Amino acid sequence: MAARSGPPWHSAAFRGLWCASLASAGAQGMERTTTAWLVVAAGGGPLAVGLALAARSLPSLLLGLPAGTLADRADRRRQLLVVAGAAALVMAAVGGILQARAISPWQVTGIAFAAGCLQVFDTPARQALVLDTVAAEAAQRALALNALAVRLAVALGAVAAGALIVGVGLPRCYLAVAAAYCASAALLLSLRVPRHARVAGPPPGFGRGLREAARLLVADPAVRTLSVVGITCEILAFSYGSALPIIAHDVLRAGAEGLGTLNAAAAIGGTIAVLLVSLIPDRVRREALLGSVFVLYGLSLLALSAARSLALAAAVLVVTGLCAGAFDLLQQTLLQLAVPPDRRGRAVGIWVLGVGSAPAGNIEMGLLGSALGAPGALAINGTLTVLAAAALLAQVP
Repeated sequence: MAARSGPPWHSAAFRGLWCASLASAGAQGMERTTTAWLVVAAGGGPLAVGLALAARSLPSLLLGLPAGTLADRADRRRQLLVVAGAAALVMAAVGGILQARAISPWQVTGIAFAAGCLQVFDTPARQALVLDTVAAEAAQRALALNALAVRLAVALGAVAAGALIVGVGLPRCYLAVAAAYCASAALLLSLRVPRHARVAGPPPGFGRGLREAARLLVADPAVRTLSVVGITCEILAFSYGSALPIIAHDVLRAGAEGLGTLNAAAAIGGTIAVLLVSLIPDRVRREALLGSVFVLYGLSLLALSAARSLALAAAVLVVTGLCAGAFDLLQQTLLQLAVPPDRRGRAVGIWVLGVGSAPAGNIEMGLLGSALGAPGALAINGTLTVLAAAALLAQVP
């Protein structure tokens, strides 16, 4: 059966997936804030925070293409169910361990790596499944609405984590994360995805599919250009998250609740970005918008490096999050629309592979933060981001 025509909300399958994305993204927002604060609470400095975030992103580099290939071959709903169930078990186990004993910053790195391994298999299946639930003419709006759910829930999860850490402690906060993943799994169980012709004939073997994904990255000019732009932005701009725990703890003296506020501000900015992008007429070139957002991203990092109050830092992070959200959505949309429907999972896998370059940025931000302080590290990366964006805009049509 073909995906139902009309706006995305006309599809019951899309509505169910959207609600499941809310629960899953809320869990991710809580987990990221909790794990980042756990590093600081365990005595880690800027480098330890950078290494933990690098460990979270490393699976994207190692497993991005295989995860995207699997999403083109497997039942995508079932893949999301397995990820949600495994995540709930891992987070509950972490909460139990923390209740029993203290852990070191380097052990937190292992927790972040496990969370990253789970996330890398979630993203390609979820993004491709969004397009499976709607008609072709509703594709861009469906992606924007799903991104809206994710950004909104991440913001709420970050705020909730900051309050829970102070109110009930780190161990129970991880148990709350596990509960949110369970809610996502329950919603996915009731999801009924329409059968429509994503592929003509049986899907290729896994090895062949993986080779095709690699070939797509090398041979397709649009995919290749988008990947280069994404990797550059990932290393220079998205690494700002490594500085936030240190900014909250050492510069703003705002504690765990302050870190939750900063993360929530960035997520709120991402939510605004999704709303704005979804309102842009189809005639407006997304490629030009992507380059402009890249420049603004760097400028916002320069402003963040100079902020010395929680209110000002949060206000700047709304702009930073807006840039991050717009960049992500525009890049993912352009990648998926540049390939045939049967390769959408692999297109998102290529995007996830680009996210895998984040460890280089996280470690670089951690080293700079250790040597110059978090504000100095942000100032350097903000400057490099603006210069890189300007160079890319000058070279790429």
